[in-house]
Amino acid sequence: MTGFKTALASIATAAMLSVPATVTHADLSPSDIQAINGQSGIRVFSADGDFVGLTNGLRVSGERTRLFLLPRSGSIFRLRGRDVIITTKTDFLTLRGNDLVLDASTQRLRIKVQTPASDEDGALTILLLT
Repeated sequence: MTGFKTALASIATAAMLSVPATVTHADLSPSDIQAINGQSGIRVFSADGDFVGLTNGLRVSGERTRLFLLPRSGSIFRLRGRDVIITTKTDFLTLRGNDLVLDASTQRLRIKVQTPASDEDGALTILLLT
């Protein structure tokens, strides 16, 4: 049974990698940055449309942005049970209506997640700087 699960996971991964990722083009204007800086309650999505989390704070500092996210129902990190902190370049964000879209696929976000070294409660961190 374990071999079957491994084979199934390999096939699913190969299928996801063969599908071209949806590319978003970041377009945050200075007025957009001013409007969202420090805000909570903004929904954040991946480039392929999956819900990542709800902001519990957002800090824009020059070319870098730090998103403090709470995983909610439907989030790709909901099962991890921890808050998520994403540090990214401001150029990798797009404002669509009242939502933020990261210029990274769900698969890339899952690969980049760094779990705290200890078993204590700590936020998952993701660095998206390249």
